[in-house]
Amino acid sequence: MWLFLAKNKNDIIYLLLLLTSVAIGPFYRTINKIRAKKWIGSLIGILIIVIVSGYNAIHPLLSACLGVILIKLTTVRYCHVFTFFFMFAYLFFFRLADKFGLPLPSGQTNLIQMIIVLRVVGVAFEINGSWLMMGKAKKDNNDDIKKEKDDDFVEVINPSLEDLFHYSFNYIGLLTGPYYRYRTFDDYFHLPFSKYVDYTGFTINTLKMVPLYVSLYLALSNLWPLEYILTEDHNNRSFLYRMMYPWALFAQFRQRIYSGMTLAESVCTSVGFGAYPVEGRNRTGHGPTVGYLKLKKMSNEEAKNAQYDFNTIESMDVWGCETVVTLRDSMKVWNKAVQYWVAMVVYKRFPIKPLKIHAALFVSVIWHGIHAGYFFCIYFCPFYVMAEDIYYKLYYKNATGMKKKIMSFVMWFLRSHSESYQAAAFLLLTFDRIWIYYSSVYHYWYGVWLVFLIVGLVLNQLNKSSRPRKSVDELTSEKVK
Repeated sequence: MWLFLAKNKNDIIYLLLLLTSVAIGPFYRTINKIRAKKWIGSLIGILIIVIVSGYNAIHPLLSACLGVILIKLTTVRYCHVFTFFFMFAYLFFFRLADKFGLPLPSGQTNLIQMIIVLRVVGVAFEINGSWLMMGKAKKDNNDDIKKEKDDDFVEVINPSLEDLFHYSFNYIGLLTGPYYRYRTFDDYFHLPFSKYVDYTGFTINTLKMVPLYVSLYLALSNLWPLEYILTEDHNNRSFLYRMMYPWALFAQFRQRIYSGMTLAESVCTSVGFGAYPVEGRNRTGHGPTVGYLKLKKMSNEEAKNAQYDFNTIESMDVWGCETVVTLRDSMKVWNKAVQYWVAMVVYKRFPIKPLKIHAALFVSVIWHGIHAGYFFCIYFCPFYVMAEDIYYKLYYKNATGMKKKIMSFVMWFLRSHSESYQAAAFLLLTFDRIWIYYSSVYHYWYGVWLVFLIVGLVLNQLNKSSRPRKSVDELTSEKVK
């Protein structure tokens, strides 16, 4: 028992801090004075950083303060660029601290630093994006055009230095996320939704699965430990056993992530943070996507009778992670808040269109860390998706009945196996450790990917050539329609 506690001391402290953050939520929610509420939230956040990091707390504190000062010192046209490069440069320095004679921060401090990077860079892009959008709207004179869906920015975002400080350090979401926009943070203090949402019911509903996730993680990690995969005993097992061992590793990793993300969501729900009326068609990370300005004008009486959701702060679709058929869909339901940040900050804003996906993947890799395992895991996804898309269109998309059920299982199995194979690299981290395991299975899955892709391309070409060509009259008719 004591050996277990000593071995997992940091994780236990982290878990207790998350549970404490959930517990204090109802009290924090009742604070009425906005400025006092912001300061209390920031002080709790700073206290959490110090408890988790000790002397290494200087890194998240210093980088966030310098980042928000940089935002205010630079022009709105370029603040996002300067902030992005500064925060990621500091992230590299932070992770290479031992090379500069400083103690290397713990994994828990690393998680906090990662969230700080998302917040500071994200708000810089919000400020710049809102400035660009408002300038375009003014130039085009289209403010009054009715749209089914809101633009990414529907009003100018220009927080003060003090508000940037509070956004960076507020304890809500600081430990494990989720990432949320500055707009969501500001709405929490100025809109009435948190007063009327059933925060207790949502929190209980969110927390109820956590004991199961924790129990499964402890059981799986005890039965199939990570280090065993590097032993000679493992290498002497059958090829099938070695091939399937990453399924156990990825299963325990998922339970760990589910536990942390679910508790992090509960921190938000316990204070009513991220609650919006369902009519806003709320999306993870973003918030309302329809009628946002109308929601801001909602009276207290209307807010009291509204129906709410917490989609804005939902990070993990657990059921989706376990059941979706394709890797493409799996990536959409895994850590959705960070996926949103990468899409908004990198993918949509990167200026060279053919390189957008590569830029997004590269930033995702370096945000996770500097180890080879992150590259092997994240950067190889598109190569599997290329093959997957071909088979999806050829055999799954229009399938029905028993054929669709069989294809669903086959594609789910292949997707799950691919994720498990990549997750082994993510967990082993360093190139030498990854090479030991991949060599033990002869690097087979990369060969399978290549064969899948080549065969898929051939089948796709044969399918195209076997289609009857449409007549001129049919093509003309389609164009008219």
